[in-house]
Amino acid sequence: MNDRFTKGLETIKQYVTEQEADRMIESDALADVAPDLRKMIIEFAYGEVYSRPGLDAKSRALVVITAVVTQGATPQTKTHIKRGLHAGLTQTEIVEALLQLVPYIGFPRVQNALTIAQQVFTEEA
Repeated sequence: MNDRFTKGLETIKQYVTEQEADRMIESDALADVAPDLRKMIIEFAYGEVYSRPGLDAKSRALVVITAVVTQGATPQTKTHIKRGLHAGLTQTEIVEALLQLVPYIGFPRVQNALTIAQQVFTEEA
């Protein structure tokens, strides 16, 4: 493994359990179509961007949650809400951040995100 990949794996562990980190490496649903995507996510997103100084894991997770909600990226919203909880965000912090988005992205996207959050909160309880 190269240094960026190793650094990415170390950083991921701030946002997921050890088992989830292992699963990210071992199972890649898109490997048939884009075998390098998982490597890019680990090396670039986590090895370079997430590992930058200046924000703690909770703040970084909150930024990412709002970004994926703004994009309407439903599967990623679920993923990143789970990661936010693992990074130490509370349910209240996540809900309040989502409510803060209403004037900027509208009620439908925020309602969808809150529905996903509610599902994640139930699953993670």
